[in-house]
Amino acid sequence: MGRRIHRSGFTLIEVMLSVGLTTLLMAGLYTAMNIYWMASVESYDEVNRAQVARALMRDLSRDIRSCTFVEQEMSDEEDEDYEDSSSGSATDDALGTYTNGLFGTDKDLVLYISRPSGNGTYINAQTLIDPLDRSSDAMIIRYLLAEDGGSGLSSQIASDPDYQEIEENVKGLARMSGDQVGLSTAIASGDVEMQLLASELIAQEVMDISFEYYNGVEYLTEWDSTVLNAMPNAIRVTLTIRTIPDEGDQPLEEGEPGYLAPSTHILVVPMSTARPYIEETAI
Repeated sequence: MGRRIHRSGFTLIEVMLSVGLTTLLMAGLYTAMNIYWMASVESYDEVNRAQVARALMRDLSRDIRSCTFVEQEMSDEEDEDYEDSSSGSATDDALGTYTNGLFGTDKDLVLYISRPSGNGTYINAQTLIDPLDRSSDAMIIRYLLAEDGGSGLSSQIASDPDYQEIEENVKGLARMSGDQVGLSTAIASGDVEMQLLASELIAQEVMDISFEYYNGVEYLTEWDSTVLNAMPNAIRVTLTIRTIPDEGDQPLEEGEPGYLAPSTHILVVPMSTARPYIEETAI
């Protein structure tokens, strides 16, 4: 009689069970890796936003604190006229004629500051042809949103071809800076090219900004130092920051994995040039 040969192996049930367990293990591993990836992306975006907000707030604080103001001597009658005045000038009018203090709305801030030239070089004001040229320490700095459909300089900055990859109407936060005499002359004469040369989009991550001006009692949405003959006690800046996708990527929609809602960052800058608030009832 022939000897029976016993062969070792797996039964069909054992194979199916092992395949099922392996599938469950791989599904669990994929879920864990996906959660880790989303947490990493969100953490990276949060850190990146915090860095952008910190850099912007540092520059905003520095510019606001550099603002100069000289209170004008006025008679009681003139002082009452200033207090009764409720309408300020348009931004372009302020830029073209003001030399002191600040002019601001809830979305636009114009500062008249004093800052030495970085290279210590100054030229005659009549020969200014570049916004980087300086005729004195006096400068104009303006913060505004670059927005499609916005007014004046806002829409002109937003129309730059370099920023068209951003699908939203708001392209980011823009900053204009330059010599006070040169920019005032350019604005008064309607020289748009000079204004654009002095402007740059400093943060595409900013989708909204608001300025509020504290008068000692409440926060206001507008301030005109020339009309009020005073500076606000403080300026509160609120930044709303979004995530800008990498080139070639589509922005994530709310509810999609990895989506991070816009974050809000608040800065309050006290004004050292403001006069102390004194209640009318104080003796």
